[in-house]
Amino acid sequence: MERSVMHDTPMAEKALEFDRVAEEVFAPIYPVIASRLLELAGVHRGRCLDIGCGGGHLGLAVAKGFEGTVILLDVNPYAVAIADQRIPEEARGCIHALWGDVHALPLTDASMDLVLSRGAMWFWKKEASLKEIWRILAPGGAAILGGGYGTAQLKTAIYQNMSVRNQEDFGEQQEKRTQGATPEDYAQVMERLDMGVPRCIHEESGDWLLFRKPSEGTKEP
Repeated sequence: MERSVMHDTPMAEKALEFDRVAEEVFAPIYPVIASRLLELAGVHRGRCLDIGCGGGHLGLAVAKGFEGTVILLDVNPYAVAIADQRIPEEARGCIHALWGDVHALPLTDASMDLVLSRGAMWFWKKEASLKEIWRILAPGGAAILGGGYGTAQLKTAIYQNMSVRNQEDFGEQQEKRTQGATPEDYAQVMERLDMGVPRCIHEESGDWLLFRKPSEGTKEP
């Protein structure tokens, strides 16, 4: 999005910078991650929510392999505006950009079949965010949250690129950022709240938390 169509505020600057990094550095990971998350979740149709969508790159990649509605949601209204402009005209009937806070999602109960998020859970309040995601998940729905990079090779390239870009070791930055908000940390909260059976997934390319809401009339094993 051009600077001329955005107010010059800290939130606008943050949205623009995040989108620049997504376009210039992270772009190759989104199709790979989209395919992997759909495979892990096993949900390919219905209603999908991408929380912390930024400029919409992951959600738009997911939409190519998902049959139904995809909602791109972010707490930064300028990021929502960027994501909205990126939606292809022919897809506007099934892809929507929406402002919202993960701690008070503007969606009805049991309305989402799939919830995804990459790179955002580190900044959330764990209990409040999990309760909201659980609330909006439909019976049989799945959620997968984390911070993967697609492949080990892509992760290495991005770490190198971002270390140069930030003039600071990106791996150390990520370690500090994720401290206390790992999949295991979230899983512990879910177990305490008796909220499903979470699964922590560790791959060379990154880590994810996967959980499902039981179908009506069934219990998790």
